[in-house]
Amino acid sequence: MSHAAVVWSDTPGDRLVYTANDTRKMDFTFFGYYKRVTVGTPPPDNSLEAIAAAEAAGANLRIDGEYAGPTGTYSPGPLVWILSGLTVERLDNTNSDSDVVWVYRVSLELAQRASLTEPYVELTTQAGSANVSAFRIAPTIPTDMVTESTDAWTASNDSVWHAVSDIGGKQVDWNGQPIQYALPILTTTMTVQRAAPIWLDGGTRDTGAIDLVALASAYIGRRNSGNVGFMGNTGHVLFAGITCSPLNKGLYNVTYTFRSHPWKHAIQVPRVVLSTFADDVNPHNAERRHNQYVWWSQPHLAGADFLCDLGINSAEWEAVGITATCP
Repeated sequence: MSHAAVVWSDTPGDRLVYTANDTRKMDFTFFGYYKRVTVGTPPPDNSLEAIAAAEAAGANLRIDGEYAGPTGTYSPGPLVWILSGLTVERLDNTNSDSDVVWVYRVSLELAQRASLTEPYVELTTQAGSANVSAFRIAPTIPTDMVTESTDAWTASNDSVWHAVSDIGGKQVDWNGQPIQYALPILTTTMTVQRAAPIWLDGGTRDTGAIDLVALASAYIGRRNSGNVGFMGNTGHVLFAGITCSPLNKGLYNVTYTFRSHPWKHAIQVPRVVLSTFADDVNPHNAERRHNQYVWWSQPHLAGADFLCDLGINSAEWEAVGITATCP
């Protein structure tokens, strides 16, 4: 038997669900109707042929891809919706001897943040401690010389941190050996949402959140070149890492980790000449001696403007109480 050219129809917005983390899901159904005629073409014989027919009519039915329906059916644009589920079946009691209806049940997930001005942001802050080798307690912490140029900042900080000057503070080492000291550390994670890596129509791939990770990864191990609100003043905050994980088919959670350190992540080292150190006698115990000179060693000389360089936008910073002004 022959059938007329397919007629596409739909039931748009059949079900819209607001889900956790301010995300959106939508289910709806569209149909391919093939009317039985005397002279025409055969309708799809199975679900694979039905999918091919829909894609030939302009649909993109690739799972994890940006959804598009057949020409003439509902399009959820300009928003980007990801096809997370698809069921294709022929309507009961239709076959090649009658009109044929193929039913496409579509499940979509929004691949964009629900609001750019009121973004969904998660923040955790945890106080802890790190054991450090301490020759001095309450030392003088250098003031970082910050410029917009990372190279210039590194050069100036090299002279600041590695100058020939004692760090001051209370001597606590024992006969030249440091004590183990629990230094208070503040670890903050900030999670934002970005589009998931998706397949676009035509088979090209938009890497979405992966691009943000690649951008920010270049700054891991750098300290902040300007104040970062409650996290810490200039030089105290280290960008420790970034991870991303699927939130759903449409969005990824991207999590930044920052670590605040009262010594600005520097290390205390004694002045040693020919394997010996100049010592001071403890005024309360003549048998106990201390390093006379202790210097700073700063392994994290390079800096970055965390508010502008890491891919977190000003609305997301403002959502956690930090004002960001970027060019």
